[in-house]
Amino acid sequence: MEVEKLVGIISEEVPRRKTPIYRVILSFVVRDFKVWWTYKFWLLLDISGMVLFVVTYYIFSLITTSQQVQEAGYVIGGYFTFALIGIAFQQYVHFAVQSINESIREEQWNGTMETILSTATDFRIFLLGEVCFSFIVSSALLLMSLLVGFILGARFYVTPSSILTAIILTVLLIASHMDIGILSTGVIMKVKQGSPVTWAFSWLSQLVSGVFYPLKLLPWYLEWVGKAFPLTYSLDGIRLCLQSGKDLTSPVIITNIVSLVIFIIVATPIALYVFKIGYDAARRDGSLGQY
Repeated sequence: MEVEKLVGIISEEVPRRKTPIYRVILSFVVRDFKVWWTYKFWLLLDISGMVLFVVTYYIFSLITTSQQVQEAGYVIGGYFTFALIGIAFQQYVHFAVQSINESIREEQWNGTMETILSTATDFRIFLLGEVCFSFIVSSALLLMSLLVGFILGARFYVTPSSILTAIILTVLLIASHMDIGILSTGVIMKVKQGSPVTWAFSWLSQLVSGVFYPLKLLPWYLEWVGKAFPLTYSLDGIRLCLQSGKDLTSPVIITNIVSLVIFIIVATPIALYVFKIGYDAARRDGSLGQY
């Protein structure tokens, strides 16, 4: 009888206190901020590199004609504003494509990934917590880029409706590129190396998506290649909002938004499927926490 009672006590499920999601995510943000703030030299390099990048294209704009930028439909600000928007919103591209796989690799490198996943933390909450701080830093650098550019003479044509439309396009920019980041992470979980998907996508995006020059300057075949990348539509839409004051009443803006939504609808299930394959394969062979 005593044995049965003892077995019953041991097998009795211990109630677990559920930690609110916001506290879990906040703990990730606080941890990443402390790590980031520890390396002040790299922090200084991040900020100074961004300022230097903006200043470089300001100098380049002094010897570049703005006529082709205006012919592409971007009314005010000239080439410098055009390039500034491309530079600034690249922060979100880097965040969306790189933040998940960089966080996963860092957790594997530090040997903390399996420890975290062995707790009651849901894997989706884990991923959300990992990218929140990167989003905050990217947003700060983006705003700083725009501010430095404005001080150097960049000009924007903004209205409440155009700002709202630019925000919608920014959300779609992040969502569409998160799919690439998730797909890349699935590859990294299995092969444990920097994903060729990320490298190829980043290189081609900068080449054919009109980051530093209007897409119409490219040969027709590269212009068509650029139409396969979500950055092409998001940057074009954001520039039309901030340099021409266009909003959701403009057909070209609607076309850009529809193109981004179609990309997200097609890419999301593919990215999640590749991620699941990589995640399940790493769990099966016991290499989830290895690097």
